[in-house]
Amino acid sequence: MSEDKQLVEPKLLSILEEAIEEERMSAARYRHGFKLSEDPALKKMFEKLEADEIAHEKVLKERYYEIKKRLGLKIIGDSDQGSAPAGE
Repeated sequence: MSEDKQLVEPKLLSILEEAIEEERMSAARYRHGFKLSEDPALKKMFEKLEADEIAHEKVLKERYYEIKKRLGLKIIGDSDQGSAPAGE
């Protein structure tokens, strides 16, 4: 691995950690909106938005763990390699 890549990848991990947390927060916000809403169309919208955020989080986690593995860093998380980024 080139020296430049060794410097860049830890920064990328940090960016991905932040992005994963933002996706989690957005999903929670939409879940809350779903629970509060009585309008079926609005509930459907919040449900879709939450699902989108969960999908985004999955993609980000996949890349996060690929980089960690490449760097030889320990991976601690749930069964889907999930919760680790925020509090490793």
